[in-house]
Amino acid sequence: MNEFSWRARSAVHAEMARERLDVLIIGGGITGAGLVLDAATRGLRVALVEKRDFAAGTSSRSTKLIHGGLRYLEHFDFALVREGLSERAILSRIAPHLVKPFPFLVPIYTQRGRNYDRPLKIRAGLWLYDLLAGRESFGRHRRLTREQALELAPQLDTKGLRGALLYYDALTDDSRLVIEVLKSAHALGALVVNYTRLVGLLHEANGELIGGRVSDELTGREFEVRARVIVNATGVWTDEVRALSGQIETAGKRVRPSKGVHLMLAADRLRVMSAWLIPSLTGHRFYFVVPWEGRVLVGTTDTDYAGDKEAPHAEAGEVREILGAINSYFPEARLESSDVIATFAGLRPLLSDGKKSTTAVSREEEIIQGRDGMISIAGGKLTTYRRMAERTIDLAAARLNEKFDRNGIGRSRTATVALDGGRLSRAELEDEIERMAKSEGLTREVLEHLAHSYGSDFGRVVTLAREDEQLRGRLVEGLPHIAAEIVYAVRNEWR
Repeated sequence: MNEFSWRARSAVHAEMARERLDVLIIGGGITGAGLVLDAATRGLRVALVEKRDFAAGTSSRSTKLIHGGLRYLEHFDFALVREGLSERAILSRIAPHLVKPFPFLVPIYTQRGRNYDRPLKIRAGLWLYDLLAGRESFGRHRRLTREQALELAPQLDTKGLRGALLYYDALTDDSRLVIEVLKSAHALGALVVNYTRLVGLLHEANGELIGGRVSDELTGREFEVRARVIVNATGVWTDEVRALSGQIETAGKRVRPSKGVHLMLAADRLRVMSAWLIPSLTGHRFYFVVPWEGRVLVGTTDTDYAGDKEAPHAEAGEVREILGAINSYFPEARLESSDVIATFAGLRPLLSDGKKSTTAVSREEEIIQGRDGMISIAGGKLTTYRRMAERTIDLAAARLNEKFDRNGIGRSRTATVALDGGRLSRAELEDEIERMAKSEGLTREVLEHLAHSYGSDFGRVVTLAREDEQLRGRLVEGLPHIAAEIVYAVRNEWR
């Protein structure tokens, strides 16, 4: 099945209903996407179902960072930070168009109340961050003068400003990363479909799990999918799926949704030429200020959430809290609620016993194996999705070997397999941009956007724009997105 679009929907459903799969993945966010790709690279017959659109939940509502997690050093999560930095390097190699090294700065002030009153603590943390990155570092941190800091953020508060500390992490487009991973799995033979909901589980008389019953959310038709192993990767809905299997009654920890709110601001209202890590004056946390897609992204909060998981949104008080923190460091901006172009909120699927605050709960994933054979994974973070998938499919492979005599299942290859769109290096992409800028009649801004979104496939979007003049039109005034992207998404990305 070569087509990765809605036109293949009926054929994918029919194939899933007809075959007995090795692995069925529930959930089409970054965790599920990583799982289905890992399984496909090992030669397993695998399928993935998602009840909404791919990346519709948390995986499209992050701070757009691929990072080790500087703040996790405060909780002595050295192994988690080291793993994040290692994965950052791997993702930069296999998806160079989507994982872009980027400078981050932390302002340094003389007065109390800034940087937790201890700027040396942050400097020590950055030394350790560099050390943990080792040879995979994107660049050593260094100190900038007051004047250099103001060049990169002219609205920064000058009172007591001593300079800034510069270090490197990476930016990404989170939802596009999910799509690229899924397209890569599809190319290896995986069955992937959205708007298909798990509504029940199938068990043998002895209680062993043998598959699931799913519903096509567009037609209402239900059918059975047989699978030797089912992996639950549904994020904040993990406990609901575990409850179908009876796991929730025996497990000690449960998913504890943590709400992260982000604001989008105009670039001329908050003028920054790099990303900034802003320590809060009212709480023991940081906010990020990130130039992203022609706008400035600001966030995030980290609070317990007990509302509707399908539609988390920013409350007025949360918007005021974030703006207040940013205004305290960028007073000349004088940001108000009317300056907010858009807001979005995501829910982190933390696993917790409820005894710690959400900020203190580890971001390391946990894998739970049910008595009936279902494997559930929750926690973790965007940066480490690939490693999370590797560990989980290792367990699935072990079960297949033990129960179904499937010896010979290979090890994960995802650390070395370029993602779909990742077949050109950043330098090669720049060469393609230069070439097309001379011949295609599209602005460099548009070409850079297409190259960094679609990687080695961006020429296919350009071809659509070449064939139809109307498809060159901007979707939003002032932004580089063009109409050809909609046609490309419908034809090639299951939209």
